Amino acid sequence: MKKSSQFWEAEKLLKEKPNARYYFILSGRSRGKTYSVLRNALTDQQRKKGMFAYIRRHDEDIKQKNLQELFSPQNISKITKGNFNKIAFWRGFFYFEQWEANEETGILERVAKNPEPCGVALSLNTWERDKGQDIGAAYGGFKNIIFDEAITGMNYLADEFQKFKNVISSLVRTRTEQDTKIWFLANPLSKWCPYFPELGITKEMIKTPNKRYEIKYPDTNMTTVFEYIGSPEEEAANNAQSKVFETFFAFPNSQGKSKSITEGFWELEDSCHLPSTVYKNSSRIFQVFMYFGEEWIRGEVMRYNENDTYYVVWSPSRQPKKGEYYFILNAVPDRYAIVGTRTGHPYAELINKISRTNQIYYSDNSVADLYHGFIKEANKIVR
Repeated sequence: MKKSSQFWEAEKLLKEKPNARYYFILSGRSRGKTYSVLRNALTDQQRKKGMFAYIRRHDEDIKQKNLQELFSPQNISKITKGNFNKIAFWRGFFYFEQWEANEETGILERVAKNPEPCGVALSLNTWERDKGQDIGAAYGGFKNIIFDEAITGMNYLADEFQKFKNVISSLVRTRTEQDTKIWFLANPLSKWCPYFPELGITKEMIKTPNKRYEIKYPDTNMTTVFEYIGSPEEEAANNAQSKVFETFFAFPNSQGKSKSITEGFWELEDSCHLPSTVYKNSSRIFQVFMYFGEEWIRGEVMRYNENDTYYVVWSPSRQPKKGEYYFILNAVPDRYAIVGTRTGHPYAELINKISRTNQIYYSDNSVADLYHGFIKEANKIVR
């Protein structure tokens, strides 16, 4: 891969911030974060620093058909000093192999394989079922643990952060002296991510690209580095990725989502916005608030005067005053707090009823992203 300011480099970050335990890297696609972190992991393994673990959320993502070409962009021959030229994935493990053309047929054949794996692939949703022996003990432990696609626009697992910690615990065991580096690699698919509050990543940190933060925790030396990579302004109009956008994705109604591919903008789903004429011709029945992702939003339950249709419109808000009802995910000693959405509370019932008719509107895509994130998490609350 050509070296340029267009591409992010894990080696540079590790040189500047070598003592962090966690590294959360957020960027649009085509910035090289996965390529660079995997290259660094292979280099560490060749230097006898330990294996790598490649983690995805679902077991479907780590099947052989999906991971067989994960390392195809890498220069394996250079990394292994000519000993191997390919990485194969077999039964959950990655192996170095050497492939050469048959002198008679010209067909590539495997001529050598390192019997010891260089890495392992795991999924969060099946690890509790599959965990067992200490797989790192026989192969030098784990130097790099890489969680790819850490942010999703779909559903997170129930208690996902706890599942992630369980995986880490099973991999590192008691090898605290190994200086294991744990990587989160993410595209800007949603501004809500359960790892943000757990790691101390705030809403201010995800606002502006090309920023780096070092997060420290009380009574410990453990730190997390969070870096939000954007497209360099001076290259935005001329680099190859911008040309791809201008050539293939410059649709007038899709620029925000399409530009996230190359420039790190948030790739939020387009939400349904309410025509101002409808709102002006409606009466507000009541309002309710929702707290999620460090943000307050307000839901106005409205009645359209022309046909008595009910709908809800959500918009940014201040914190509710005492005596105003609000939705929240954790129980608090407040009679106005509605925990989740399946509570039997009249406001929750009405909101759910209106939701089933798809009569919900949003002031902008960020508000819709918060609302959808809340609903997904609320649906995990068992009552």
